[in-house]
Amino acid sequence: MIEARLTTKAIDVAALLAELADPQDGAQVLFLGVVRNHHQGRAVTHIDYEAYEPMALKELQRIARAVAQAHGLRGVLVVHRFGRHQVGDASIAVVIGSPHRGPAFEAAREIMDRVKTDVPIWKKEHFSDGTIEWVLADKFVRSSLQNG
Repeated sequence: MIEARLTTKAIDVAALLAELADPQDGAQVLFLGVVRNHHQGRAVTHIDYEAYEPMALKELQRIARAVAQAHGLRGVLVVHRFGRHQVGDASIAVVIGSPHRGPAFEAAREIMDRVKTDVPIWKKEHFSDGTIEWVLADKFVRSSLQNG
């Protein structure tokens, strides 16, 4: 299974691992991106993720397929959650199933690097001092700077 999903519900890690389980695999790698309580020395209270859903899903699926092919994997599952997130909530899960650990670790890292730069999901950080800042994917920041 090679799949990507968007959701507004809490990410169920046990269900994802079970869904991707394959007796041919000797490794399952799980990466969770979670909301931390700080950013650049400032206290974060919560985060809102917004997505242009059709484009974000298409891009997540493209990344999952490309990375799976590059690393010879049959099991890749990427789930990104959007909406309100509290500190400690998981915003993204990347689950890789592989006969060996090396390709699984490499694939998870590559997926996360590409998600951070290429997927139209935006993060609105809320700080304890009442300020709010938007964080955009690198690709869209570059595009905006070049066009504006």
